Amino acid sequence: MTDPDQFDPGGRFRAEVAASRLVDPMPGIDVLAANLGVPVDDVVHHALVRWSSAGAEALMAAPPEMLVALRDAADAGDVHRVQGIVAALLAGWDS
Repeated sequence: MTDPDQFDPGGRFRAEVAASRLVDPMPGIDVLAANLGVPVDDVVHHALVRWSSAGAEALMAAPPEMLVALRDAADAGDVHRVQGIVAALLAGWDS
């Protein structure tokens, strides 16, 4: 298991996750599912698949958000943040 502080230096992502708990995404998902005529669970699954594959899509987009963050952290000399971003990009690839 990766050390959370190495994976997310300063806890920025963890703070965003906590803040997102203040928003209920279900009303929008319920409306979307109803308008499409598909089960809510399928829309939630699709959203999670899209989110989890966004790193791969980002490589085809300009500019990739993670690479911009990596550049900014490197320019600032923030080694811990660089390490965290690299760990996030390689999550699931390290054995």
